[in-house]
Amino acid sequence: MINEKQRKRAFNAIILTQCLGMVAAVLFQNGFYLNYFAKLGLESSTIALLFALPPLVGAFVMIPFAYHSDRMGKKRLALAGQVLLIASLVAMMAAGWVGVRFAFACIAVSLLLYCVGGSLQGANWFALLIPIIPKEIRGRFFGRLRVSFMTVCFLFTLLVTRVLKSNQSMAAFQMLLGLVLVAALVRYFTYARIPELDDPRGDPNRGHSFRQALKSVFAVPGFLSFNGYVFLVVLFTGGVPIVFALMQKDVFGFSPAQITLMGTLLLAGSIAGNWVGGRISDRHGNQATLLVAHTAYAVVIIAMVARHWMPWSLLWHVGGCSFLFSLVGALAGVAITAEALILIPAANKSLSTAFHMTLVNFGTALSSLFVSHAIGLHLLAPEWAFRGYRFSDYDTLLLAFAGLVLLMLATIGLVLWTKGKARRPVPGGTMPSM
Repeated sequence: MINEKQRKRAFNAIILTQCLGMVAAVLFQNGFYLNYFAKLGLESSTIALLFALPPLVGAFVMIPFAYHSDRMGKKRLALAGQVLLIASLVAMMAAGWVGVRFAFACIAVSLLLYCVGGSLQGANWFALLIPIIPKEIRGRFFGRLRVSFMTVCFLFTLLVTRVLKSNQSMAAFQMLLGLVLVAALVRYFTYARIPELDDPRGDPNRGHSFRQALKSVFAVPGFLSFNGYVFLVVLFTGGVPIVFALMQKDVFGFSPAQITLMGTLLLAGSIAGNWVGGRISDRHGNQATLLVAHTAYAVVIIAMVARHWMPWSLLWHVGGCSFLFSLVGALAGVAITAEALILIPAANKSLSTAFHMTLVNFGTALSSLFVSHAIGLHLLAPEWAFRGYRFSDYDTLLLAFAGLVLLMLATIGLVLWTKGKARRPVPGGTMPSM
């Protein structure tokens, strides 16, 4: 147990650790890596493949890491993961030094280190925090945590936009990566300050085999059906942001600064969605919130395809679609996490949360891989016309995603993971992400 003074110090360490860690994660979302990879001469299909790598690797290693975290110690593995995250940033910077010929190899090594290091931490992050945060303030704390790190990400993205608008040299990219590397180095020491209150030696389930532990998680009523639904939703929406980003580069011809601005709007949409989502989920319940978000996914995706018929400028339309898609994703995320918090069992906390995150990673990876192969193998017509307007293979992909999302509407009523008496979601609750 810890006293109130120690708890406050732990709260500050948790928030600072997450803010520093998300500075590296946001590089995938704010257009930085898209611009950086394009600067290194990589093709669009290769870029889509690289974006699929972190969730794909995470899908295979998250569950084994979680099992061992519950038995070897959560922070021990998390700090080892932070060392790998630092090494991944060094390798990413090296891609800009070695020339185009070896750039892909450096990026691939960097992303592999990033996903293994991130998975070592993501597999036990939520389980590490739960004993520290009292149940009665858990929702408020996670709300404060998300607002804090998303604000930092938003400000950092504004800096990236400002830098790339005035200077698109390799030195500018390396300078920004250097700032992220410094943040990762500091994060090792802030992570070390987070106390680990669960002693793995006192866990009665420590002697359970991996199969036994997994079986106990699967036995939780509604756990598998809920996670199956989450997997399908992510599978049909996870590749949409990379399609949006590649359209900005290949179809619309946006500048690096404009692409980063779209990434900024993605972050702003996520902040707004988390704020609105908590209120809607508390008032109307998780299933109603998911129904609204599910339908809105398809509407926003179709709106991007319908850009030719809009009276405003293309930049405003793409920015609006980016903002709204991220808002809808956050809205769905709040409802999904609220239900996940209810279903997580007291035993094998790391394993149960890791299974949930694994399906999210796997769905995202498969969706991004589908985008990569559809583009790289030229499976779709590169150009087609409708009512006098020209569209690309990216539009075809978006229509396919929208159609699949609409078809899934029929499954929402079948996935009755909340049965009997209605259960209230955790107010403002959210799964802390890596």
